[in-house]
Amino acid sequence: MKARWLVTLLLGLVLFVAPAQAVPILDFNMDAAHPAGASISYAGGATPLVGVNISVDSVLGIDTPVNNLVSVPFIGILNFTSGNYVGGGAGQWNFAGGGSISIDDGPQNILSGAFTSARVEISPNGFRVVIAGFDDIKWEELTDFYGLPTGPYSGSMNLSFETTGVPPNAFSSSRVLSGDITNTPGKVPEPISLILLGFGLAGAGLVRRWRKK
Repeated sequence: MKARWLVTLLLGLVLFVAPAQAVPILDFNMDAAHPAGASISYAGGATPLVGVNISVDSVLGIDTPVNNLVSVPFIGILNFTSGNYVGGGAGQWNFAGGGSISIDDGPQNILSGAFTSARVEISPNGFRVVIAGFDDIKWEELTDFYGLPTGPYSGSMNLSFETTGVPPNAFSSSRVLSGDITNTPGKVPEPISLILLGFGLAGAGLVRRWRKK
């Protein structure tokens, strides 16, 4: 009887589902006027997509453990180089992963990583839009402010600009418009999951010892 009660209790603990928690997001905004020299370009052929001197004006924490919905203003500069061009289609240039992406605030590196994918699409209104994914790590003081780890992170970027031309032709533009970068921390074990796993392993051992007696 006692053994049956113990098994029921342990199964209840192991099968208990903790309330889902929202995934924290760091959202970097790129709506301010871009400084002189800002550009997005592709030189044609098997070359990368390149972004230079693009302004990043703030970061917002969403569903972060601390300082949730607090926006931190700063003067950051985004630079990136994707992997090489790998082909395109109707209204789209595709680039391989690799290369680099960084945001720097003066001498301080805020974000650094490498692309997993990148492409440029022609939107219905004629703008070009950079859509990319990347993996990165972040400046410890920034992540501490929001109660998050320094990395790894999974990021995505969308950034619009004006230029002419169609795939697979080259293009270059100094008319960089607006966009944003969003980041989510890599998946880590939840504390409640580790606790329940411990209960399950301990319980299995107790049941085996009980049966031997």
